[in-house]
Amino acid sequence: MTSHNPPPVGAGSAAEDPVWDPGLDEDITLLQKYGYKQELNRALGLFSSFGVQFSSIAIASAMFTTMIVGFGFFGPASFWAYVVGGAAQVFLVGLAVGELVSAYPLSGGVYQITSRITKLPWLAWQSGWWLVIAHTVATAAVGVSLVPYVASWFGLGELTGFQTSLVALALVAFVTIVNLAGVKAAALLNNVGVVAEIVGALLFIGALLFVSHHTQPLSILSDTAGTTGSGWLKPFLFAMILPAYLISSFDATGNAAEETKNAARTAPMGTFIANTSAYVVGVVFMLLTVLAIPDVGKIMVSGTPVKDILSSAVGSTVTSIFEAIAIIALLATMAMLQLTGVRVVWSQARDGQLPAAEWLRRVSKNRIPVNATVVCTLLTVVFVFWSSALSVLAAMTALAWALAYGVVVTAGFGAVVRKRLPEHPWKLGTLSAPVFFGAVIWSVILCVLLVWSDPTHVGLGMVGAIVVGTGLYYLVPASRRGKISAVDWTKELDA
Repeated sequence: MTSHNPPPVGAGSAAEDPVWDPGLDEDITLLQKYGYKQELNRALGLFSSFGVQFSSIAIASAMFTTMIVGFGFFGPASFWAYVVGGAAQVFLVGLAVGELVSAYPLSGGVYQITSRITKLPWLAWQSGWWLVIAHTVATAAVGVSLVPYVASWFGLGELTGFQTSLVALALVAFVTIVNLAGVKAAALLNNVGVVAEIVGALLFIGALLFVSHHTQPLSILSDTAGTTGSGWLKPFLFAMILPAYLISSFDATGNAAEETKNAARTAPMGTFIANTSAYVVGVVFMLLTVLAIPDVGKIMVSGTPVKDILSSAVGSTVTSIFEAIAIIALLATMAMLQLTGVRVVWSQARDGQLPAAEWLRRVSKNRIPVNATVVCTLLTVVFVFWSSALSVLAAMTALAWALAYGVVVTAGFGAVVRKRLPEHPWKLGTLSAPVFFGAVIWSVILCVLLVWSDPTHVGLGMVGAIVVGTGLYYLVPASRRGKISAVDWTKELDA
């Protein structure tokens, strides 16, 4: 596969251009302002931008496979934990990150934003590395969550951990092939996934609303199913981890900003629409699911509780249709998680901030970062075989995201208070400071909860990821380590 010849590592992608040309397209001009030239295929509009984020969430399909986590912490009452935690995710962290993406619509998202606000390249690099971990682990987690459903289609029954990993690996290979085929192929799968997700959510909600079935009284929403033990506060807080699993990857559209038209407006708007609609659909989905529980005791010990609830309420035919739709939507989720994670690696390599950066930043004829895609796939394979336990993978994903977003919203809060963000079209106005402050507080709470929930696998696993990341950072030649290679074209013009 022939690659475009990149500029020398550390020289800056826009270094070949002698002047900033204000007559160019607005997106290209903005890229030049930050020191880069257009290398990726800018083909995503508002629907596709919305779709990148919505597919990364896939709220109905993801709940179909992960609601078991909320039930495990707090029983049916985990509905309220989703309402509270989901609101914090969407209307605090989500809005704050959206404003930052508008100010810095660059591939690499949090890595680029943190670098430019804090001027601390090591911190920016680590936050980008955490997002790489989050996306690759999330790809593995979604693949593992799909295995029981795919296996049931072939009558395989309960699989061993190794067998689960092999099936998940096949799913990872499929989405990798799609992403290597080009951004249009990925966008096609993504758009199909978005449609499937919308159809699936409408099917699920419509079936539970209009098909006659056993319905629990509203009092079930306070049923903790014996999970509270000595008190309700701790399990309730742990249950608030569920929306962090479901509504995250807030900079998915930001990572794809250099492939988005009118990115400073479109990317944050796509994120806001996707996050808000996902939250609302999630509230309705979870409410109807909890009210349709046939037997709390049996559901609490089920490995596929939502499937069992739906089968009991509307029959196996509707459940099988929804299951098929959910699998399609989640395959699109895997593809988008991988695609956006690859853009973080590519962005760091473009700045010369990775070992073998020149090799990693190469793009193919159809403008795909092929080598970065291969590396992210290999990382995903490691995590698939590291743990086939969905709860561990999901918590590890959420912690990596929470740490990265905690860093960037804290940096963003300082920039908002000091009025140091560059001019940007999508802003929160007088709400910016309180929203950013709330996002910082929620990020701290979430990180504590995630580590507390499983200190050994999640806490130590993240420490291991940080140690590996530190090692990689110091493998970068000292001559270019920590030196973001972008050129400030504004100052060049002023000069």
